[in-house]
Amino acid sequence: MNRNKTLKPCNYFARLLFYGSVRFLRPSTSKLIPIFLLGILFSQAQNKLQKIVSADQIETISINGNQIFNISVSTVKTDEIKVTSILDGEYQNDFQILLKKNNNTIQLSLEHMSFTDIPDDKRNAHKVIAAMLYLEIPEKLSLHIISDIGFVNINGSFKSIVVELSQGECRVKGEAEIATINTLEGDIDIVTKNARIEANSNNGTVSIDKFTGSKSLWNLKTINGDITVTKQE
Repeated sequence: MNRNKTLKPCNYFARLLFYGSVRFLRPSTSKLIPIFLLGILFSQAQNKLQKIVSADQIETISINGNQIFNISVSTVKTDEIKVTSILDGEYQNDFQILLKKNNNTIQLSLEHMSFTDIPDDKRNAHKVIAAMLYLEIPEKLSLHIISDIGFVNINGSFKSIVVELSQGECRVKGEAEIATINTLEGDIDIVTKNARIEANSNNGTVSIDKFTGSKSLWNLKTINGDITVTKQE
């Protein structure tokens, strides 16, 4: 089974500035200043934001994960929703994760927040924006995620899970009353205590542990990915 590792893009301009500056340092200070500069550059290389909101009356978390490389959602015993975003890339300060409350739903998406024109060049997408999103939410909520490039990691106890991915893969460790996961290219890897599994891969392999009867139903489909379902001990 193929396992694609998600690598955080490097900040090209920070590296260029660092290595270019080292050439002009005097010998007596060349051992100290590069380390100092490296710390400054990497401290400025990411845009990290965190927000905590009340989960009162919230039933669903809906994530539009387009352009977000990593999406991680975990459940904890809490009455709050903790959202952490990390943005990297040449235009990191022109984007922001927006949080909106719509009735009983929290909606999250990556939005372009400035008037700067962003080049539409997929070959240089890593220079534009690299976004990561981490959530801690209460148990037994419904979770809905869509993404074009996102790698999704889910851990905990949910009422329902719906995930639709184009390029990324999905890993889930936990439980849900009902779950629907569809991918085009990425693998689906599930670890759960007990469930009824319906799984299909057009061009990949399917491996499912044996489960006893359960009310929990998981529908798993992929075009080119592999599907693995393991029983959690």
